Formats: sequence, C-alpha cells, structure tokens
Amino acid sequence: MSKKTARGRSASTRRVGRVTVYLRGEVWYVYYYENGRRVRRRLGGSWLEAKQLAAQVNAQLATGAPAMLSFEPVSIPELRRRWLDHHEHVLRSSVATIRRYRAATDHLVRFMENGNAVKSADGVALSTAEQFARYLRRVKAFPNGHPNTATRTLRDKGVIFILETCRAMFNYAAKHRHLPPYYKNPFA
Repeated sequence: MSKKTARGRSASTRRVGRVTVYLRGEVWYVYYYENGRRVRRRLGGSWLEAKQLAAQVNAQLATGAPAMLSFEPVSIPELRRRWLDHHEHVLRSSVATIRRYRAATDHLVRFMENGNAVKSADGVALSTAEQFARYLRRVKAFPNGHPNTATRTLRDKGVIFILETCRAMFNYAAKHRHLPPYYKNPFA
C-alpha cells in the first residue's frame, strides 16, 4: 500500500503545474487535460526525464500550444484523403501527380482492408510495412491501367514508387500530429 502525503496523494504522484506525474510499477506516466479531453501517456523509468517532459507539457498547455505528447490518430483511408487534399489544395500538385499518388496509396488501403488488423496509422509497424512489401510482390495489375490488357506482377520500379509514396504520406502524418511523438516511419 502506498504512503499518503499531507495533501492526500501517494508519495509517487507529483504535480508540475497542470500536469500530474505518477509512478505505476517502475514506469512514470503523465496525466493532464487538453481541449477538455483527458490525456495519459507513458514517459519512462527515470524521474528526472519525467519531470522535464511534464514541465515542457505544462509550458505548452499554459501558452495554448498543442502538447508535445498529443496526437490525433486517424485511419489509413482518412490519412490518405487528407494527404491527397493537402497535395491538391495546398501544394497545388498536378492532376497527374495526384492520380499517381492515389493509385499508389490505393494498394496500401486495399492491403489494410484485406485482413490486416491495423485500424489507424499509428498502429502501422515495421513488420506491417514488410508484409505490405511482400504483398506488393504478389499483386497482379494492368500494366497500362486498362482492364482489357493482361495482368502482370508489379515491376521493381513500381513497388519502389509505392513504398516511397507511402513513406511520404507517413511523413505528412508525423508533421500534422497524426502519429505519436518519436514514432519511426515504418516505410523509411
């Protein structure tokens, strides 16, 4: 049983401004409210690192900036839609470029829908990306996009282009806080 301090909290729970830091087992967690929603994140095993991160989050909450530990998880189809809209309306990419990106990311959406249990973009791991690359090696496609032509497996250049396009889409997700902090791009 944990010992209580004079304020009623356990000795392993501490406040840093609007942020609560607590020890659970041997790992420190942070707890705070952002935009009316409760946020809990795992920080690590060191009290010093936890205290520094809590101070940074508290400063960001005080200034109204989004906290460094916050992110908005989105599904793969929603991420794809936002990324293509960004290319079309913000970057003003050509129609042909957007069509190529849509076709390339369509393979990823189909892969995720066909039995892959990943629900959101932050659930895609390196092993998922490797499975996707294996899937691309087996995909049969129309070489020129016309349905009356004979299908063949994707060429190496096509597979590389699809993986590079997925990497760019996940870079967009990281910049726009759709992935957790310190998340490694699985397509890198």
